Amino acid sequence: MIEQLIQQAQPYWMQYVEHEFVQQLAKGTLPKACFQHYLKQDYIYLFHYSRAFALGVFKARNFAEMDMPRKTLDILCQEIQLHLDYCRQWEISELEIFQTPESAACISYTRYLLDCGMTGGLPELYAAVTPCALGYAQVARYITENYPKLPSNPYQAWIDAYSAAEYQQAAQETVDFLTALCEPLNDVQFAHIQQIFTTATRMEIGFWQMGLDLS
Repeated sequence: MIEQLIQQAQPYWMQYVEHEFVQQLAKGTLPKACFQHYLKQDYIYLFHYSRAFALGVFKARNFAEMDMPRKTLDILCQEIQLHLDYCRQWEISELEIFQTPESAACISYTRYLLDCGMTGGLPELYAAVTPCALGYAQVARYITENYPKLPSNPYQAWIDAYSAAEYQQAAQETVDFLTALCEPLNDVQFAHIQQIFTTATRMEIGFWQMGLDLS
């Protein structure tokens, strides 16, 4: 099913995974200011992304469905401190992060995720969040499979984090959960899931571009 969603989301999926921001990350040529801007906006994004999984807990119809978004929310809340630590390594203080205005790209993307969850159920919510979870796993694989590992690449730690087996497994679990949620859907309902998945993919392209443009 995920291959169908990706195929029907073309050419946007390829533009997302192979974006110029990603290519510059892989080559270590991305300007420092662009990566710093991305990191600050990503902190804001992760806050709203966490809210989406909290909404997923609320939208669950039973304890079994509740388990997946609950686990993801727990992980995000625990790991946000790691994100702040990583920001400090890039000379970004917590105060600077907290005072950063939210970009238009971040606003449109995160509020779209929340809107999908508010107006729909778990299938709609997970159709919206899966392009992020799966996309970063595929971005990391795209980099490791197509670019040499450079010891001098300042972004290697970022690449390693998303290419690690633990993250790849978590992304696959998200895909499996979406697949299970979509099994009972009819063609009309699945077409709506496709539209959400494609739109969220387009939002990811906009998020990379925001980093490049410092917008």
